[in-house]
Amino acid sequence: MLPIKKVYVDSKYKTEDSVSDSDFKFELGQSITLPDDTKFFISDCCIPHSWRTVEYWNNKLYLKIFDDTGINTNYYVITLDEKTYNGTTLATEIKNKIMTATSLSSGVTFTYNVQTNVLSGSINNFTGVFLTDKELQDQSTNFPVVYDVNNIQSANGILCNTGKFGEPFTNILPFETQLQLQPIRNVYIHSNLGSFSTLGARGEQDICKKVPVNNNFSEMIFSDYNAGEADMLDCSKQTLRQLNFRITNVDGIVIPLHDNHVSFSIIFHI
Repeated sequence: MLPIKKVYVDSKYKTEDSVSDSDFKFELGQSITLPDDTKFFISDCCIPHSWRTVEYWNNKLYLKIFDDTGINTNYYVITLDEKTYNGTTLATEIKNKIMTATSLSSGVTFTYNVQTNVLSGSINNFTGVFLTDKELQDQSTNFPVVYDVNNIQSANGILCNTGKFGEPFTNILPFETQLQLQPIRNVYIHSNLGSFSTLGARGEQDICKKVPVNNNFSEMIFSDYNAGEADMLDCSKQTLRQLNFRITNVDGIVIPLHDNHVSFSIIFHI
């Protein structure tokens, strides 16, 4: 017989030594020992969509600019302000940051077409390129500005700059790309509860719930369903007192919720 059937978790009541509302410990009011063949699933998820388009993990563009001779080459790391953007404000941000970094007072143009969701950009009298993530990770020595090859914090995901659009651009042949202003498509809940028969995109085995991001910034993401037998995860013979949870994106990066609370229910079943 189950000693308890449901636990309501809310990061508002996280322990004092918790890192944040997306990386927290939750203390149960009592120790709970679960019998053999106990399974569980996560339901009633309420996750605030409070992260921004640009955060600490995706705020950099790596720009290479060279003249017609190909001899004079300059490299820049463009750091975008961490905030929520639409296409127009992002185009303005990139333009202004490039002008500041390069000391160019004119000739830098970035615009956004709302009908096609295309960002276009050019730098007069120069050829430029945003290095792709693959170039930065595989050919890091070709970019002399120091950066962490294992933590490039690239904004290429927002620009869809995965290689197809990583070509040199000029005022004649501008840089053009679709935008992906929702950088997180799914939120993943990791936990120390149970022994999971799950396998994440990066091979991790501590994910107990994937929640699709179905609402816009500043709204609440809800996920509520009754799991079938195949969706339940094993937690047999465990004694529970303190539970650990992390809320991440697909890359395993903890998502900043900016002091907003996450809540969900743990439902046990035999």
